[in-house]
Amino acid sequence: MATVSFNDTIFAQEALKAFTAKLAPLRAFSRSLDSLTGRKGDAIIVPYISAMTATTFNASTANYQTGGGAVTHNTVNLNQHNIVTFDITDLQNANSSGARFDEIAAQAGRALGQKVLENIWKLVTTTNFGAASITTAEANYDLGELIALRAVLAGRNVDVGPGVCSFIHNTVVGAALLGSTNVLQAYAIGDNNAARQGTLGQLVGFPTYETNILPTAATSLVAFAAHMDAINVAMRYLEPLAGSEYLSVERVADPSGIVMGYRRSFDTATGVMYGAFECLYGTATGLTLGLAHCTKP
Repeated sequence: MATVSFNDTIFAQEALKAFTAKLAPLRAFSRSLDSLTGRKGDAIIVPYISAMTATTFNASTANYQTGGGAVTHNTVNLNQHNIVTFDITDLQNANSSGARFDEIAAQAGRALGQKVLENIWKLVTTTNFGAASITTAEANYDLGELIALRAVLAGRNVDVGPGVCSFIHNTVVGAALLGSTNVLQAYAIGDNNAARQGTLGQLVGFPTYETNILPTAATSLVAFAAHMDAINVAMRYLEPLAGSEYLSVERVADPSGIVMGYRRSFDTATGVMYGAFECLYGTATGLTLGLAHCTKP
């Protein structure tokens, strides 16, 4: 197996496509994503905008050189390290095609992305962001619930301009919104028809993202609207200490900076090739008033 031609770059890129697709909701948050090398435990500074207030000019206490709310820096530790492993024997390789290996890579990328998102969503708790703003059955969701969430955030002086806040929801809420008369009528006059495309796109100024892994055990979380600074995420590439000891080591990243690592090794005693995809990252709460979440009864 060690001598069989195996295109690691293409293999890793297949996994990256699935990984980044799963992590699409990260676009909704403040982040420091970079393919540069980091170590577990490193602290990354993620900037976000804190609340700013206006006051009356005063030459001694409120002049042009008085400090105020502007850019706040949140320290995010790279303390989460998730991996997905696989193995392929010589016999499996002999009986498989390249398409089969691409499928393995795609499944690994999706699994890794899901694990990362699961850990990010764990931040959405009443301890971090207060009590739920809406509690209703998932089947009841309509434009009215999104408008109510927008009003909650606006009432907290959170910027709810187009693209600043996003709406993340589970699959049941997504199905309810897709079937909502108000939503279907709203899309009927535009190019993006929800009934035809099966996607919600942007509603009441919120880009929408569907996920099937919102945590329900403690909070019965079904959806939330969040300002980009509500959650901070940092991600770096974890470089092997002895990369030359592997058959292959790859750092794969997309233009946004979402990055994963790939390692491949071979056990000569058993004729088994081992591979692993990994992600080193950290998360932290940012603007605690910038997230309003929804639960089911």
